[in-house]
Amino acid sequence: MINYLYLLIAVILMAVQFSFNKFYQSKNGSGMMTSLLYTALSGFAAGAIFFFINGCEIAVTPFSFVCAVGISLLCLCYNLLGFLIFSLGSFSVYTMFLMLGGMLLPFLYGMMFLGDAAQASHLSLVCRMAGVVLLVVSMVFPCLDKTGSDGAQRTKKQKLLFIALCLIVFVMNGFVSILSKLHQIEANYPITDNNSFVFLTNTLSGIFSAFLLFVLVLKNKQPPKLAKGFHPVMLIAVVVGYALCNGVSYLLQLTAAASDMPASVQYPMLTGGSVVLTALAGYLCFHEKPSKNALIGTLLAFAATFLFLF
Repeated sequence: MINYLYLLIAVILMAVQFSFNKFYQSKNGSGMMTSLLYTALSGFAAGAIFFFINGCEIAVTPFSFVCAVGISLLCLCYNLLGFLIFSLGSFSVYTMFLMLGGMLLPFLYGMMFLGDAAQASHLSLVCRMAGVVLLVVSMVFPCLDKTGSDGAQRTKKQKLLFIALCLIVFVMNGFVSILSKLHQIEANYPITDNNSFVFLTNTLSGIFSAFLLFVLVLKNKQPPKLAKGFHPVMLIAVVVGYALCNGVSYLLQLTAAASDMPASVQYPMLTGGSVVLTALAGYLCFHEKPSKNALIGTLLAFAATFLFLF
């Protein structure tokens, strides 16, 4: 039962985490250099937090390091794409695609390769497959919108770019969830403890971001600049807030993944909660009034997650 509480807290922290991203983009823009500055600082901040949480001791194994590299690269890519997506459409729609990818792909992987199908009853299989269909349908509705999150009309090119980027982050986060689950259930190779693994993924993300930022600084011959009114103190506060939410949420997810909770149950719970809470955060904090299509898609996605719990 405690693992379900961990997932609930993780979902709440995820909604807050995405809100920090949206706030940064709205105040400092979505340029590549400013985005890399944010991902570098937040990666190092989260790594530092878990370094001290783990008593300044970090364990590293080859298998965990390889998994951490894969996860950090994927997370870095979809975070950078997220800043661009925020400028094209609703951040709740971005989160919806991100989380649906993080649920559907590991669900299918668990059913096909981890024996989840053998453990499920016939009723569960029918309900979960119906949930898959309903979730796919839920993603169609937000794609029909012709306006952005600010109500402005989008060109056909902008609309297609928004959809394409959402589909890319859908796939990326799906593989992040699969890698995380595989790492936690690995029985043949030694793996690190959860705190060390969170340290590795975040620190590597910071290193990759810093390297790319360094290359761009050399190319452009100028450092990244903060937008007018966005002070360094505000940057530090946003980075630390994001790092805390991201690190603790991911740690709780890893703890749940290491239990006997099936992947086909864990990820639907994460998805349903984060989709709804992020849409609520977008409305309350950023005045993103969901369109009719986006609202229908959100409600369908939330309803579909219940089908996975049978």
